[in-house]
Amino acid sequence: MLSIKRVYIIRVFLPVFFGGVIYCLLRDPNLVILRLINDNALNSLVLSLQRISMPVAGIFPRWFSYSLPDALWAYACISLILIYWREGPFFYKALWLGIAIVLGVGFEVGQFLNIVPGTFCVSDLLLSIAAIGLALSMEAFHNIPIKRGIGNTLASGSCGTPVSG
Repeated sequence: MLSIKRVYIIRVFLPVFFGGVIYCLLRDPNLVILRLINDNALNSLVLSLQRISMPVAGIFPRWFSYSLPDALWAYACISLILIYWREGPFFYKALWLGIAIVLGVGFEVGQFLNIVPGTFCVSDLLLSIAAIGLALSMEAFHNIPIKRGIGNTLASGSCGTPVSG
């Protein structure tokens, strides 16, 4: 049985962290977010790590460097909502999931329609959809009981009804 902290670390923190590492170290150093990071105390650390990583950045497929971070962040966002609202009312879980999915997928579709600034990328869209599907299926089919405090284990029963075990 996993503690709630471990579930958050595995399904939320680690995907966000690794997405950020890939984004910062394997992408063009002139990206806006990297310029913002470079304007604060992390400047020398990020630049040093980029100098080390840039020579090997080319060995990774393009989808790894450019699409995987978005997919990891989409997975983490959906997982966060599913974990947080696991025991809550279905309406709120569905509302937040809907907002996250519409924003995640809609951002890329908006780029395709030239409504949102940026470059549309099919692999961004497909990997984000796959990540959202993976997060949803992990919750639906691999619903691991989470220990929420001393001696109190909660898990979802059939049809999302909370049960105590």
